[in-house]
Order: sequence, then C-alpha cells, then structure tokens
Amino acid sequence: MNSDIGHWQPGQRQSDVHWLHHHYPPEQTQLAHIPKTRTSPVVTRTKVARYGSQSSTQRPSSSGGEHIMLPYRFAPPRRAESYSHPTPLEEFRSSRRWPPQGYRKDDALTPKQAEEIICPGASTFKGYWDEIEHAPPGYVRYYAVMESEHQGRTDRASFRHTAYRDISLNMTGATDTQFPWLSLEQPCMAFAFGKSAGTTTLNYWVSKSGSTHPPTKFAGSVKPRKLKLLQILDRLRQLENGLEDDPDEQYRYLYSTLIEDPDRYSEKPHFGTEQQIADLITVLTHPSWIDFSQPKNQVVAKFFDSPDQHKKQEFFHQLLLAAELHLRIHSNNRSDKAKRKLILQLPPTIAWDLAVAQRWLENMTITKSRTSHSQSTFSFELTSKNRQKEALRVFAETLKWPNMDELEYVLDEKDPQERPLEDRSADAMSWFSGIILPGKTLPWLIMNSLIDCDRDTGEALKYLTHMHPAAGFQYRANTYWSADCIVGKVLGAARGVKQVAGWIGPCIYSPQLKRTESVRIRQLEPKDPRLTPKDVESMDVRSHPLGPRDTSYPIDDYEVPMADREDVTDLIRVEKLGFQPAKEQPPTRQGAGAPLTFDAAIYFACRGKSWPMRLRYNVDFVNAFPCHQGPHVLFYDFSYKAIKIDGGLVDLNDWDRESGLVSRHRSRGRSASPSKHSSALATTRWSDAAEEEELAHMRVTKVLAIEALGVSDNEVFARAWCAHHGHSAIVANIKETCMACAIREAYAACISVVIFTEGGKEEEKDRGVYDGLAER
Repeated sequence: MNSDIGHWQPGQRQSDVHWLHHHYPPEQTQLAHIPKTRTSPVVTRTKVARYGSQSSTQRPSSSGGEHIMLPYRFAPPRRAESYSHPTPLEEFRSSRRWPPQGYRKDDALTPKQAEEIICPGASTFKGYWDEIEHAPPGYVRYYAVMESEHQGRTDRASFRHTAYRDISLNMTGATDTQFPWLSLEQPCMAFAFGKSAGTTTLNYWVSKSGSTHPPTKFAGSVKPRKLKLLQILDRLRQLENGLEDDPDEQYRYLYSTLIEDPDRYSEKPHFGTEQQIADLITVLTHPSWIDFSQPKNQVVAKFFDSPDQHKKQEFFHQLLLAAELHLRIHSNNRSDKAKRKLILQLPPTIAWDLAVAQRWLENMTITKSRTSHSQSTFSFELTSKNRQKEALRVFAETLKWPNMDELEYVLDEKDPQERPLEDRSADAMSWFSGIILPGKTLPWLIMNSLIDCDRDTGEALKYLTHMHPAAGFQYRANTYWSADCIVGKVLGAARGVKQVAGWIGPCIYSPQLKRTESVRIRQLEPKDPRLTPKDVESMDVRSHPLGPRDTSYPIDDYEVPMADREDVTDLIRVEKLGFQPAKEQPPTRQGAGAPLTFDAAIYFACRGKSWPMRLRYNVDFVNAFPCHQGPHVLFYDFSYKAIKIDGGLVDLNDWDRESGLVSRHRSRGRSASPSKHSSALATTRWSDAAEEEELAHMRVTKVLAIEALGVSDNEVFARAWCAHHGHSAIVANIKETCMACAIREAYAACISVVIFTEGGKEEEKDRGVYDGLAER
C-alpha cells in the first residue's frame, strides 16, 4: 500500500454549500465474484491510504452561488435523499446480514460492490486545518465535518431559544448557515455542545487542539481626534439609521470630526469607501484600545455601564469608530464577496471591535431629550429585553430552578420597589441588553442574571465567572455545573439532567457542601494526545468504512460488532457526590466568601460495595455522529476491546498502555486549574509540540468499547471511570449510532475510549435523582 499523505493539500474547501460527503472514483471492474485475497495488515496508520483523500476535495463554501459540477465518474451513487429522514437503527438490526445475501465468507467484493454494500449510511469524517491570518507561522486552527449533516442528523444540541445563538457569531453570513471556520470565536461555540448533556461535538474536540489566542503582529500608531461623550452618543444615535446617503457628507464627518485624512492636502483625498475603511482600521489597531478578543474584556457592560467616566468614554469612542467601520463594510455598494474577503482578512482585534458594534446596533437604541435650550440628555433603550427575559425563563425552567415563583415575580417588573433587571449587575446588564460577545461568556451572563433575580441565593453565588470555568454551585439540594467542569460532564448522563446554554443540571446534591455554596474544581489535563495537522488532514483516510484502498475487499475482513442488549446490569447506582477541599488553595482568592477549590469524586454502590471514582481529569465526551441504516460492518484493522460496565471496568487501570498511549504527553499530570494551563496549550504552535511527540493517531492502536447500556447510572459510571483515569471518550447512543461507526469516529478523533449507551431507560426520562428534595 502506498501512502497518499505527502500529496494532500490542506485548507481547501468544498464548493457546495452543504456538507457534502466525499467522492470516491468507482473502479472499472465487473460485478461478478472474485477470489478472496486478504489485505495486508496495516503496520501504522500513517501509511494507510484510504478513499476520500483526493487533493481536489474542498471545504463547503459559505456563499450560495459557487457550485461546481463534478465529472460524472467522480459522482457518488444517488442515495443522499435517503438521509433526509434518518431511520432509527432498530428497524435495521434484524435485517443486517454479514456476509450479505448471495456471498460467502471467502468471497471478496470489487471496489464498486464494496462502496454500494458497506458505505451507505455509514458516518464519514473529514478534517481541515488553516494557518491563522496575521499570526506567526505555525499557529493553526483545526476543523472537522461530517457527511450529510442536517437538522435531523447531527451531533450538535439544538438551541432551545434564539437568544442562545448569540454564543457564536458568523460575521460573513447568516447565523443559520454556520460553518465552523467562519465564526469569529474559535473554537466555534455553535459546535460546543453535543446532543447528550455533558458532551461536545467532533468539530469542537478537534478545534481545541488548534491555537485559540495566537499572538498577532498589528499595532498602529495613529490616534483619532478627541471628542466629548455627548458628541459620541449623538453620532451613535444617528448611525442607527445608517450612514449618510451623500458620499461628501460621509467624508466630511469622518475626516473633520473623527480621524485625520493623511492625504487631505493632496489631489487624492479619501472619498472612496475602501480608503476610509483602511483609515479606520489603522486607527483601531492602536494598542491603547480595549482588546475585546481577550476573555477578561468580554463582559461589555463593565465598560459601557462603568462608574468610571473615563473608562466609559473610551469605550464609546472605540464603539463609534467600530460602528463607522461596520457600516462602511456592509454598505450596499459593496458585494457580498468583497465583504467576506475583507472580514476574513481583518486583524483579530478589529474583528472583535466589529462584533461589539454589530451587537450594539442590533440591540440598543439611544434617545436624545432636550432639557433646556443648551442641554440635552441621552437615554438607552434595550430593544431585545423582552426576548432576553423569555430566554431566561426557558433557561430556568429547563434546569428546574427551585425558586421559579420568585423569578417570575421579578421578571414581571410590576413592583416599583424592585430594581430594574438590567441594573442588578454588569452581567445582568450585558444579558438583558443583548450586548453579548460570542464565546464563553454567554453561559455565565445568563446564570448570573438568574441568580441576580433570585434574592434567596444571597451573596454565596456572586463569584461565578467565565474566567474560572471549572465551577458550579449547590442551591436548595440541587447542584448545577458549567459545561466546562468535569463534574457536569460526568453527571450530564444522570437521569433528569439537562444541558442548556452551557449549564448542566439539576444534578445530585452533596451533603459535604452548604445549602447554598459555589465551588471550583481542581482538574488535571487529560492524557489524550494533542492533534497535529497530519492527524487532522488524514482523518478521512484513517477512518474510512472500507479500510485501506485496495483492488478487492475480502468479506472476511469485516464484521458487524453489536452490543449485548440482553445481559444488562441494573445494579450500579450513584451513591453520593463528594468534595474534599484541596490542600493548596489558589493565591488569587477574592477575599472572604470566595469559593474554595475542591477535589471531586462520585461514589457508586454495587453489590454491597462502594466504588469511589475521583473526577481528576478534565476529559471530554464527544457525542457520536448518528449513522443511517446501520448497524454497519467494521474493518478488522479498527481494533477494539469490548467490556461491560460490570465486567471488570472498575479494575482496569492501565488502558493508556494497552491502547497505545504512552506517558509522553507534555501536559500530563499538570493542574488544569481554571484556564491557565489550558490557555497555555491553546497558544502553543503545533510545530513546537510536534518536535516532542509522535503523531496522535499513531498512539491510539486500540479502542476500549464500554457497554454502558441500561439505566443512566451505568453511563455515569463509565464517564466517571474516564475522568478518574484521564481518557476522553466518544459517547454513542446505540439507538442512533452503531458500534462500527462510533469506533471509527474514535480513530478519526484519536480517542481511545467509546461509551455505548441507550440514554437510560424510558421510565427514567425527566426524573431527577432527588426531585422530591428540591425544597429542602
């Protein structure tokens, strides 16, 4: 077998707007049976050449008018329409035969036969990587796409309310046509949450290995003209109706009031929109402006509602310049193609300035009232406040908030003695105004706004912040956890637990915490290998359903793996959630009352014994992408070890060695305290990491297939085992994804564990473990 890796061209895009599956050239062979010839074993996965690796393959495009017709001989069989309504796998379990009808075990399939018999409905995965614009060489971003993704066949959780879509921002097109490489925030938060609570998606998992906050080269030296705050607010009010229609008026205001025209005394003043855009970008690259790409600056209300007048004026000055730039970029006389090209080439700080301007213009209006002949006042109207209130209700109801009566009373805003909702905190102002930047702040803004509206929470929960994401809290005998916290990721599998807007709950309470208390969790970086560009770009080749490219495909090279659905244990139960204060508390505590850092553990009861599982590692659980018309067959080289939840899993302690993972990951054993180490990894150049480590896919030679069917506590135990030992996992609901496709997805993602589940039993649905204790 010859490797095709050296011929791949990364960073290319598919021409269709849909997430098309890959095109495989059919071999010109006859359909008759041919003698069996076993394929040679694969020595390393780097040397495997599989279908779908043509260098001409491109990414889906964000524009709707760039279809390219492929030659007929590269067109796949017409079966895409069958995916529009995915059928539950139950209907195909009894009908799947292997060998297929009319074949014997010692037969072999031609490439065309193999494509038609093995591939239909099987999940396929393709990875891409890009060099980051304006960053030094070696800083890259990764993405993964799946074949035939649509609303009915996806690994992503749906947004329960339109307001939650603000967690992501596609600045080059409509928000409902989200491509992960077009989002401002990276990784793309539209892919952050999987369909099952506590899970993420393959794209988000892959993207986390890329560089999220690379250094940039831009630093301008030009400053704008000085303005008074009232002048700034008056101009922002005018811009709500757009720029002036007359180009001369646009020029006059911009260069007489806001900035200098460097060529104003020459024969070519900057009347052109492109020149004005360039001048505004130059001014906004000055390092004195607020850098909204930094997470610490992404609660925008801390600036526009600041008691510090200087801080407030600086923000509005920057906002005005960004709004002028935003409206010029999106003017009607510029083509959509030109807009997209420019936006994708902007320095990161400028792109985030545009995001602030866009969210402001969409959600806020300014009213000017004259109080006397020489004085005026300005007031702000939150145009999206009612939408944000309704979204907060949905959030609280989904999490079964224990004090809904209080919340409804406050949201009605009928009591004149109550403070306005938006005036309760900077987070509440950000949430109810809708001035929310994409990224990780939205979950914390909505949760803190909920807490602000419930007076019974007191002062104990005021320290929740996106700067410390490994956190949660206990309130009235329920616990609630951030989706970035390992406790929430594990307990997301428990019965009655939901995931909404980046929060997971209501979860089991802990007797070791106070009735109302917020906590931070000490976590270690997981043992998973860090992906490199070669791992990402070879994803489709390494995980193709047919295995390596060959002239024939022996039937005996494939099997139909099936989980045992008859002999399922019902004996494991979550016993308690335990917390132990860490011996070393971080020095940056915010004074008396600030949350402590804890080590977390879950205790399980089984056959009279107590099995403690420490939630030590901040692993991820990737929701398996649904397949269609499974179960599918699995090529023999995708090695796996099946184990039942009560079949010795608790005693399996060395899976990192058995799976091929060795103790060479440079972050292993380091504390993943809230944000520091993870952000350090995120800014690492892949070339630096590659010098120390071999390719990630060469370190995963076997996958552990944990059968956690039956009650929800079985899946909780499987997830807790992963968190205890440091292994991320694919989580596959066998009602949607067959074993073969889930195992191949694990190899695609370089993940060494797959958890197979049924999502709990039907009678468990929507029942919390301690629903009856909600009012304690």
